[in-house]
Amino acid sequence: QALQKSLMSSFDFVIIGGGVGAGYLARDIAPTLAAEQKTLLIISSAPNSLTPMERPAVSKGSLIPAMTFLRNPMEDDGKKFPYVCKGADGPTMPPSWYEETEGVTFMGSTTCQSVDFDSKTLTLSSGEPVTFGKLVIATGSRARALDGCGAEGSTWDELHSEDIDEQFQLKDKNKWGFGSCHTIRDVGDSAKLVAAMERVEDDDQETCYWPIVVVGGGFIAMEVAASIASKAEDLHVTVVLSNEHFLGGGRGGKPGVFNKEMSEFYERQMCQRFGVRFARGYSVTGLWPTEEAGRYCSLDGPAMDLKKTRERQFDACPKQFTDCRGVILKNVNDETDNDIRLPARFVIFGVGEKPNSEFLGDSLAKVEGGYLKVNENCQTSVPDVYAIGDVAAMVGEDGEVVKTGHVDAARKMAAHVAGELTSEGGGSGYAETPYFYSSVMGLDLGWKFYGKCGEGCTIVTIGLTGWEAAEKASDVAWAAFYVNSDNVIVGVLLNNGTDEMKAKLPAVVEAKAVVISTKKLKKCTLDEVLDNPHLLTPSELGLGEFHAETDEDEVKEAFSKYEREPGCGFVEIRHVPDLMTSLGANFDDVETKDALAALDDRKVGLVTFEAFLAWWCA
Repeated sequence: QALQKSLMSSFDFVIIGGGVGAGYLARDIAPTLAAEQKTLLIISSAPNSLTPMERPAVSKGSLIPAMTFLRNPMEDDGKKFPYVCKGADGPTMPPSWYEETEGVTFMGSTTCQSVDFDSKTLTLSSGEPVTFGKLVIATGSRARALDGCGAEGSTWDELHSEDIDEQFQLKDKNKWGFGSCHTIRDVGDSAKLVAAMERVEDDDQETCYWPIVVVGGGFIAMEVAASIASKAEDLHVTVVLSNEHFLGGGRGGKPGVFNKEMSEFYERQMCQRFGVRFARGYSVTGLWPTEEAGRYCSLDGPAMDLKKTRERQFDACPKQFTDCRGVILKNVNDETDNDIRLPARFVIFGVGEKPNSEFLGDSLAKVEGGYLKVNENCQTSVPDVYAIGDVAAMVGEDGEVVKTGHVDAARKMAAHVAGELTSEGGGSGYAETPYFYSSVMGLDLGWKFYGKCGEGCTIVTIGLTGWEAAEKASDVAWAAFYVNSDNVIVGVLLNNGTDEMKAKLPAVVEAKAVVISTKKLKKCTLDEVLDNPHLLTPSELGLGEFHAETDEDEVKEAFSKYEREPGCGFVEIRHVPDLMTSLGANFDDVETKDALAALDDRKVGLVTFEAFLAWWCA
């Protein structure tokens, strides 16, 4: 059977890529292959012993030095290695699964050099042609880093063949110690990073007290920083953020996935429990060469917000350092402040990704960034060609681009495409609510997010105030609701929480509930909103009606903004129309004139808060 598979050059289905999406798609389509005598080829640049694995382990458990079995598929015959479906909803799929499953061929250490879509022919790195009936592109993405930082490329051979042998052992661990540069995307990266964590000085070498520098503000950077700081007590971690906070909490209050309040919840615990320090508002412009010594400004001061120091002397770099002795920073808010040196034991970049789509050229439609444009059925611009996972971006009929670079999206897109490949299509389309999650090792914290977030959304947190008083932060359940400009709840994030709470999250987003006021939403309990998303949906209005804010505290807050002097207790009558509008009024000119006459019947030109409140709420 293995010989027959190796001699085949034509397949009903071909998957380019050996990641999570490929593994789940193979699992879901396998019954059809056996029943209908069809064939599937998976082309992967990784070795044959590294069939698709669950990627979340790479930035979590794989970074625990003792857990070598999470980094090496050869250890104990891979029995504990996180192959696809390990811990998910199905059996683990080691290399033997692909060898033994009827109709499935896994071709490792192979890349696709080109695709002729007219003849449906692939040219492989071996030079051999392979024809296909339907093609799925699942090549994923690679980590971004500075030019010249680490190996360049998108395949296993380009990234790791010089450093990792066939037994998945590092050829030279010293290369990945002091002064090394890292990204984190696969088990090869994990192995190099753990080697750097374990590297200690030789007897004749100067002790290094410099921190590990993590560059980036996304959830991968947060997970890696927390994992290292919590598991390696002798190592110190400094995080460099170009924004003000983790996960998109930018300067000027611009929200991302987190707002400032949410980011600080995690940052303060990382700082207080593990000594993690933060440099905010700095970008990395280059690596600090090992041969450069002299007087430079650096960063020091409060752990939560490092500040620029005066120039200090940096002597010759210790001889055990390889690629760099740190990073060169610039202040993103001051272009003249661009030569700050931050020494580093080693450097980790977690600054985003690039889709592995260059080999396709312009033959398929792409969106900004190089992601393959797909429709609601994950179909590309060429018939019988699909794309799933990190390489794909779904574009709706309204032109909205949905890009969810998360393992859950890869799994669900794979399941949908499995149905497309084995049917005539024309189904309801991939309509999963965008979802991703993260767990932060060492803090016993994790969050789940459903829906949309970002530009134009107001983030309303419930349950987050006063978490410092809790005995353990991991006991605190709080949520964030993302309300768009039409006052519709379009996203929800739950930190910790019970399984019952988590199960309610999709329904909150799918309800598309309108809230009459984000301030009123803030005053609700978490259970109230999760149980009834429409709790604050306003009633339908009749002719001439409007929804008015009548809560006394809210009215008082609005009134205070128009007071002649702060705290004086009265407003000039000329400002009352604006005050009423801020509270929801929609009066015409005649109604406004009648309102002012009623409020200022003595014609003194002033109205007190008590008088306004009584009239407004009557």
